[in-house]
Amino acid sequence: MSVSAEGDQTPHDEAPSGESRATVRQQPRRGSESPADRFCIDGGGLVAQTESGWCLQVGSESVELDAEMSPEVVAARFARLCDDVRGAEKRCVLGLPAGECFFVCDELPAGLDAKDRDAVSFELERHFPLDAESTVADYFVRPSAGQIAAVAIETRRHRTTVDALEAAGVDVVSILPTTLLVARAVQRHQSPASPFTLLMLSEATCQSVSVDGDGVYQWRQFCGGEDELARYHAVVAEPSGSSQTMIVLGRRELTFRPVGQMEWCDRDVIQLAAEGAGLVLGGRWGRWPDLRRGDLAPSDPLKAVAAPLRRLALAATGCLVILVIASWYRGGRLAEQSGSVRQQQRALFAESFPQRRVPVMLMRTVRNEHRKTLGSRGRGDAIRLPVAATTVLRDLYRGLRQAQQLGGARFRVIDVKIVDGACSLTVRAVDAIQIGTIAQSLETVGFQVAPPASDQIDPGKDEPIPTYQSTLSAVWKQTPVDAAEGVDS
Repeated sequence: MSVSAEGDQTPHDEAPSGESRATVRQQPRRGSESPADRFCIDGGGLVAQTESGWCLQVGSESVELDAEMSPEVVAARFARLCDDVRGAEKRCVLGLPAGECFFVCDELPAGLDAKDRDAVSFELERHFPLDAESTVADYFVRPSAGQIAAVAIETRRHRTTVDALEAAGVDVVSILPTTLLVARAVQRHQSPASPFTLLMLSEATCQSVSVDGDGVYQWRQFCGGEDELARYHAVVAEPSGSSQTMIVLGRRELTFRPVGQMEWCDRDVIQLAAEGAGLVLGGRWGRWPDLRRGDLAPSDPLKAVAAPLRRLALAATGCLVILVIASWYRGGRLAEQSGSVRQQQRALFAESFPQRRVPVMLMRTVRNEHRKTLGSRGRGDAIRLPVAATTVLRDLYRGLRQAQQLGGARFRVIDVKIVDGACSLTVRAVDAIQIGTIAQSLETVGFQVAPPASDQIDPGKDEPIPTYQSTLSAVWKQTPVDAAEGVDS
């Protein structure tokens, strides 16, 4: 934003008031300005209704229409302008003149939930000359001051324009007063913590807009010219103080001396409104009011994101098509390679077994033959080999020797029978306790022994003393050491 301080005025600024105002009235229309001097709107355009007519801008191209033009003609002209500008989207911000809007900033009522929009709308009804059913209002809370600021418009006066734009295929993103678009564009170039007052001067009316970090908190329109504006600022200057910046837009001099630091903005109102529309279309509007709601809201809640959703659906469809084609191609390649491998297997089988017919289930036959080969070597599960008797006898000898040396048992082995790991051992000892010692020793070296039963044997020719005889049934269990060494080692 181009501004100049009051102390840096040129000799032209010191001209008489009448000459200066005449120069402003004779300024060329926006259609004769160079496109390089205009703000370029990205992502859509601006449809602004002013006191003198309609101002349409898409990108850096602008068109002005007479006020008598119907909304249908305006919508068709804007749609045609979007088609003429390369890469322009049919989206717009509808700017309304200040005379069509109502503004109020009041203390937030106690006990009112600011999130309850219906309750707030009926609470604001006493501030507006229209009932809540016939208006569309939006508001924002100023937490630092404990106030609520609201803007309202009459629904039926703008329903026709919105319907005409939608019928022409134009997406109305937001409905905003042109004054707020200008104030938001000016605030963008100011310090966020510095409040300012914007004086918008034209031939017909004067406006005073006060803005701080929370948004607009004062907005007045004066149809009586600068005299009424001067009286108003004489009243509000005392509470606002002298530290607030006063930005004058539309004139190079004033007939009164406002309180505070003054700056002069030489940019056109419509260009500042276009810059504000660019903020709206770019999603940088912030928490300022937006009247695209209520009865003026789009019939389709997703219309604002319909184009991105459509592009997302097309992208998802494209991805699925690519996945299907890639899967089909990969499946064909795998089938071709698998067929080649099967042909090689059949050729190798015919070469290895020339006397046999190549089976249909070739790999199953090969696996069966392989399993049988491993089983014949004792390393597979196709043919189960019996447990070697020598291995069982070795562990049986270890158990008996342990019972003799550690347990002190005296016994004589009568009979030993070993079949596939199952052992039947008949022993004769001096007493039954020693037979239990033998059974415990066998369990220690890896046998599973059934509880022994002993029979007393009377003295005879071989044993002159009474003895006890028992037949022990034991099953040999393979230990990890035996499994590592091999059963037949």
